[in-house]
Amino acid sequence: VKFMKLTKRSFLLVITLIAVFALNSLAFAETLVHWQHHSPARNEMVEKFAREFEALNPGVKIEFESIPLSDYYTKLLPAIAAGSGPDVFQLRAGDVPRYRNYGVIQELKIDHAQALEDFVPGSYGYLIENEKFYGLPTDVQTIVLFYNTEIFEELGMTEVPTTWDELIATALLIKDVEDGVMYRMGLAHGNYGPAILTLMAQTGTEFQDAKGKTLFNNPQGKEGFKFAVDWITEYGVEDPNFGSRWTAFREGELGMVFAHPAMLGSFRNSHPDLPIGIAEVPAYTEGGTRTNIMTNWAYVTSSGTKNADLASRWIEFLTSKEAQRKWTIETGELPSRIALIEDPELLEHEPLLAAPLASLESAIPYPFEALSQMDKAVRDAISKVIIAGETVDQAFDWLGKEAEKVYKEVILDEL
Repeated sequence: VKFMKLTKRSFLLVITLIAVFALNSLAFAETLVHWQHHSPARNEMVEKFAREFEALNPGVKIEFESIPLSDYYTKLLPAIAAGSGPDVFQLRAGDVPRYRNYGVIQELKIDHAQALEDFVPGSYGYLIENEKFYGLPTDVQTIVLFYNTEIFEELGMTEVPTTWDELIATALLIKDVEDGVMYRMGLAHGNYGPAILTLMAQTGTEFQDAKGKTLFNNPQGKEGFKFAVDWITEYGVEDPNFGSRWTAFREGELGMVFAHPAMLGSFRNSHPDLPIGIAEVPAYTEGGTRTNIMTNWAYVTSSGTKNADLASRWIEFLTSKEAQRKWTIETGELPSRIALIEDPELLEHEPLLAAPLASLESAIPYPFEALSQMDKAVRDAISKVIIAGETVDQAFDWLGKEAEKVYKEVILDEL
């Protein structure tokens, strides 16, 4: 009888201990809230990474929310201001200095020297301050040259242009104009900001100083800007009235186009048999660098997170070599890790990634913090020449003043 009573007491004690242990486990469970802008492939990958990270870190829970880009910042800013924002979230790289100054993000708990060795320099220009990383780079894109290999073969061209002169000479061979009607464009940039800024950067110009003063209003910057205009006005290899450059390239009505590497997936999805080649953008002169403009996002940690160490570990996991390899294969975004530039697995998966991966080494950060506003300013400046009939000097002078205006209106704004 005593034995039975003792067993029951022991059983009740064990149950009590289990309950207490469970409650303590819940009390000490770590939850990280993660936000980023949405795409189906991106959403699926982060969900997979979250489950993997949780398996490696028992007691940790990643609450992931994927938000359409059009709504992302309008939701993020009020949440941060109210103190109810996520622990880890994405920012455009150019936004990181401003958010750091606002005090809403904090230094990552990582090895600074090791990160400098691991990541492509162009991807972290905005992410470091006083030897501290405030974010790690993700969603990287450069500017490369897409070309139609079938058109090249048709015209007997065996070499892809490597200089500006060769680029124009090739585009003139490709373009097809009869009785003043353009049937095939030779080359296009579509007035796209990073493409125009790539041409300007290749001449060696600087862009803007730390206080927003325009530095590109010089002969070098103007030469790059004028070259972009000349595709349309002087050489006639691009026709703004031709319609979408993406549609034209898909239909074989455009020989070459400056674009992000991610367009490969888009082209393949709609036209699986499209004869595509990809090269680094041609250099300003023979033997010059293939300088191009990089755009990217960053994972950052909120200053209000309760566990900065865990948040930093989660960000390091998301940007690890293994994760970035999967990310590139599944989403088309380029990696930011140097070790993946010549990665055999990536190149075996998609040989056309060779040039985009190589372009990472020549890429520089987008030269303005206010990306979307400056993209619009660049497009408007080109339009001032080709539509409004202004001179290159007038439009370029306006762009310089507009860059300073944008800086004052956007960068000096506060949350």
